Amino acid sequence: MTNPSQIGTCILPNDTEYSDRSVEGAVFIVVLPPSYQNVQWCLKSETGVGTSCKVNGQSGTCLSVSKDGCSGGHFDPVNYCPGSQDVQCCLKSSETGVGTACNVGGQSGTCLSVSRDGCAGGHFDPGNYCPGSQDVQCCLKGGSSGSGCSAGSTVGQCVLSKAKEAAGLPYAWGGGSCKGPTHDNPPWQYGEIGFDCSGLVCWAVCQVTGRDLFSAGLRNTHPMYCASESKLGYKKYPYSQRKAGDAVFFGGACSCGDSESIHHVGLVMSDGGNQMWNAPNDDINKVMAMSISGFGESPCPYVIRFT
Repeated sequence: MTNPSQIGTCILPNDTEYSDRSVEGAVFIVVLPPSYQNVQWCLKSETGVGTSCKVNGQSGTCLSVSKDGCSGGHFDPVNYCPGSQDVQCCLKSSETGVGTACNVGGQSGTCLSVSRDGCAGGHFDPGNYCPGSQDVQCCLKGGSSGSGCSAGSTVGQCVLSKAKEAAGLPYAWGGGSCKGPTHDNPPWQYGEIGFDCSGLVCWAVCQVTGRDLFSAGLRNTHPMYCASESKLGYKKYPYSQRKAGDAVFFGGACSCGDSESIHHVGLVMSDGGNQMWNAPNDDINKVMAMSISGFGESPCPYVIRFT
């Protein structure tokens, strides 16, 4: 016998196989009509829960997002598990340092993977407070502004912290809005929900400052970089003066006379640094940190500073 969404087994309440009401993943539902009040459904866990899954070579377990959670790890939203959208792959990080405690200026936090775990509701401190690789940073929550950055941070640092909350989300061509990630668009439409490079930056700016670069017609790299400071609402500085949270652009000659020449943007991760936070492309397919000098092109002459 079935309900609209699950297959169950008709049993008597004292059936020895199912009588233990505390069995994890089993619920009992009374079946009508009244003449069969002693017969109940035993519904085992949702299809797919408990099965193994693998994401980019990392093994995990399919669990219910709403009921099981993924303690000590994170769910990958891509459909690697059978069943409903509520069943996702729970990945426990094995990287050195992940899950250990950290402390920054008296504030306690947890070392997490920037690219895989993110720091939802908080922000990563880029200082070397955690063991392991540069991808493992101290996630600090509490004592922060609504934008997910600590008191005293610059707007640019807050924009960067907000953008880091999208860690690991897929690259989606044309993806992003003030509300968050959206579906990708033609001509590179693969069914992903996430951000493209400029969508990620504009979303973070909108979340932190309230400025809607999407509706202002500045969500794409070329219009954003080439807009006048008065239209943009932000100042431009030479690349050599870059600071954390500045938008850094790429595009060959970076000519504003050529709409195809400026095609990528990321956020500088530290003052004068060589790392940027970005949504690279469909091949890499996740929001992450990467080297500015290793991008394959020289950065454009100016950065945009959000204030």
